Amino acid sequence: MTVSRGLLDGLDITGLNTALSEATCLGIDVDTAAGTLRLELDVLTLPVDGPPPDDCDIYLTLTGVSRVAASLRRQAWDDLEPVVLPLALDGLHDAVNSFGGGGLHGWEFFDLDDTAWTQWKKLLSFDTVISETPAAHMLEISQEEGVDPRELDVRVWFEGITVTGKQGNDIPLEQFIAGGVRWWQAHDAGDPRTMRPNIVPPL
Repeated sequence: MTVSRGLLDGLDITGLNTALSEATCLGIDVDTAAGTLRLELDVLTLPVDGPPPDDCDIYLTLTGVSRVAASLRRQAWDDLEPVVLPLALDGLHDAVNSFGGGGLHGWEFFDLDDTAWTQWKKLLSFDTVISETPAAHMLEISQEEGVDPRELDVRVWFEGITVTGKQGNDIPLEQFIAGGVRWWQAHDAGDPRTMRPNIVPPL
């Protein structure tokens, strides 16, 4: 299945990737009837002026979802091959929660090539088709856990994207992206507002 390269809802995918970089995944919910997948994320964002917001939790909702695939696996030090763990679409919420608020790994999430997918699609826990209508875009996220060596990869094929605050207020995608870009620009400039214990400081 081909996906778009460059723009998503008229926006630069690079900006969307930046806005999700180092976000913490707090939850995931799939509504198959509505064809939506909603991620609850704690994102890194800054206003134009002043301190960072006290609450950076947002809901990122993918619409027109046609397919969801996931691989939940464990590989201990003495395992020759990864052990694929049982998981179904309706258990994805609990699987994500079991990582206790893990960060999104990597720096690119939208409309990726198939490099990583080629590796883990042979280790699928499930691959569920929700709609036969082809989707134009794709999101791929990964969770990892060091104490219990598990990894969860999720790939979602979808059409559109919306962002809302925890109170249900709409956040324009341009505003969402701008806040994330400002955070990383400030981080790279050594801005003390971006000093966080789980974020590597700039070189």
